[in-house]
Amino acid sequence: MKELKTLIRKELVDFSPYVPGEQPPLTQNTIKLNTNENPYPPSPKIETALLDVVKNGVLRKYPNYHAEGLQTAIADEYHLDPKQILVTNGSDEAIRLLFQALISQGDVVVAPEPTYSYYPVLCEQVMMGANYIAVPVKENLELDIDALLKEQGKLLCFANPNAPTGILESKENLIKLISNFQGIVLSDEAYIDFAGENKSLIPEIKNHPNLVVTRTFSKSYALAGLRVGYLVGNIELINWIRKLKDSYNVGILDQVVALTSFLDKDYFIEKRNLVIEERESLKKELEKIGYFVPNSRANFLFCKPKVGQSPETIYKTLKEQNIHIRYFGTGISKNFIRITIGTKEENKVLLEALKKIG
Repeated sequence: MKELKTLIRKELVDFSPYVPGEQPPLTQNTIKLNTNENPYPPSPKIETALLDVVKNGVLRKYPNYHAEGLQTAIADEYHLDPKQILVTNGSDEAIRLLFQALISQGDVVVAPEPTYSYYPVLCEQVMMGANYIAVPVKENLELDIDALLKEQGKLLCFANPNAPTGILESKENLIKLISNFQGIVLSDEAYIDFAGENKSLIPEIKNHPNLVVTRTFSKSYALAGLRVGYLVGNIELINWIRKLKDSYNVGILDQVVALTSFLDKDYFIEKRNLVIEERESLKKELEKIGYFVPNSRANFLFCKPKVGQSPETIYKTLKEQNIHIRYFGTGISKNFIRITIGTKEENKVLLEALKKIG
């Protein structure tokens, strides 16, 4: 047999995979504020829903191919045709399928910098020699709409609110971007629920056939341990993308848990609002000790320490105390740390530790 490396696709040999946030061993003393997980538990109605699945013996059967119950509930929420919804194994699968459906040899993908770091990884992962063009954000960390429009490509990607900055762009600016970009535009709305009511671009899909939106249950629904997301777009595009998904990409338990959580509106709103309240409180406290903290509309804060403090040193010092935050170390991000919003108690411990650092 030949050396195994010679049998692997050459594009894969030098490929650098996506690096997620560190998942440390969880102990009673671990304060994990590095991967934007929800600090509160998911809907308490989930337990009963899961017991019903087990009691009814449903697990011996394959799940619904389209996750129709969840698909219909989402469509009803946004007054869409269910065929405009593709339920996926997390929003990452939705984004990957979009890339797979669109990107051919030498195509151009445009995105702001910084934004979700999975986009450039996907450009390599599709192994089509795609060109990734990163357009720096403005000095105030907002998207540079005019600069993005100068770079025409087949696909334009951005997170809104953006990651890791937490900045929410105005709908007016985003509609200008979508209207004038000649390719497909992806609005990745993993954090949109923390931005307030009526901030999603999903209603704009009817006016812009080149717009697609991704959502996830990982953040605001506290279901990161599951893997459920969805892609929304015009029916024709979603039908093309649907051809590429795994036959049964979302399991029965995943579908039931996500649907139960989605329908438990009161609990969702209560816990989401707690995160927002803690975000605003933590921002004020960080500013009191000299941090620059842009207005975040996500469940995290992108923080620039006061002059003379090293973001990397802060990250390492906190880690030694079993307090985990995120440090990226490249581009604009090397001057910042990113802190996921924890519970009131977790945020208090974090602030005390930061004050001791200086």
